[in-house]
Amino acid sequence: MLVGCGGPRKLPAYFLDGFRERLECFHSPYFLRTPNKKGIYVGLTIIHNLLRAPRYLKAIRQVRQKIDKLAPDAVFNFYDGIGALALRKVRPGIRRIGIGHHFSLHLDGYRCRGGNPLHRWFLERHTRLVMRGCDRVLALSFRETGGNDLIRVVPPLVRKRFRELTYTPGERYLVYLLNEGFVMDLVNMARADPEFRADLFSDLPPDTPVPAGITLHPISEQSFQEKMRTCRGLITTAGFDAVAEAAYLGVPMGVIPVRNHYEQRCNGLDAERNGIGIVLAGLGREALHSLGKPSDDTYREWVDRAGTMIIKTIEE
Repeated sequence: MLVGCGGPRKLPAYFLDGFRERLECFHSPYFLRTPNKKGIYVGLTIIHNLLRAPRYLKAIRQVRQKIDKLAPDAVFNFYDGIGALALRKVRPGIRRIGIGHHFSLHLDGYRCRGGNPLHRWFLERHTRLVMRGCDRVLALSFRETGGNDLIRVVPPLVRKRFRELTYTPGERYLVYLLNEGFVMDLVNMARADPEFRADLFSDLPPDTPVPAGITLHPISEQSFQEKMRTCRGLITTAGFDAVAEAAYLGVPMGVIPVRNHYEQRCNGLDAERNGIGIVLAGLGREALHSLGKPSDDTYREWVDRAGTMIIKTIEE
């Protein structure tokens, strides 16, 4: 397992524990966040990473040398730009497979309208960069739809542990916010509503002051799974994986797209369009009352086919 590392955010402990001695890091581009930590800078991010180009060129060589040394049958690239550039010149016979939900942008009929056109253009260019380093591309999708000659649509990758859980609605909300700036909105809501109860998973220091109704937890895979199994509903930024997992369990869900993050805009619209969650413009009791439980069992059936479909696709 080779993973891109960079920026102020560290790899979570559960991820490090899961791979242990099999994990190697390389320098990879990262987003610069706005001062309020609710969004990202697009232009400054591009300039910042261009200035770091020498270390990224070194990372490309390191990844390529590692792949050539291991000589695997196949390499899966989970939408990493450095990995895509390294894979362009690996030894013949190694299958190069890209996997991620971003590839849906290049499918006919995919709908993600609105937002900043320039931000969309940059996301599409990066996605094409990754695709050029692949022999086959797998687009993760909340629903079954058609692909094309290069892109195959496959279900989300929901971990086996999640698929074995049974959801029982509880009284406390589960909150995971990738950008800490949204935490203050949560705190203000809890202060205005003393009856609000939530378990917040965050990188914040454990001694961070929060209202009595909020319990702060370090990021933990096992604890997060247990809280999701019995939560009242999930409030999260619009990343793909947490949404896919919560939808499988049938957890009522509200997602908040990170500002200027076009991918998260698309994720939120996809979740809403497929009836597995709603997009929240902000945090408030009125918004939480509108959370509805996903009721479409076809999504679970679709996810359960992921393993078989992916193995079949890469063997073709």
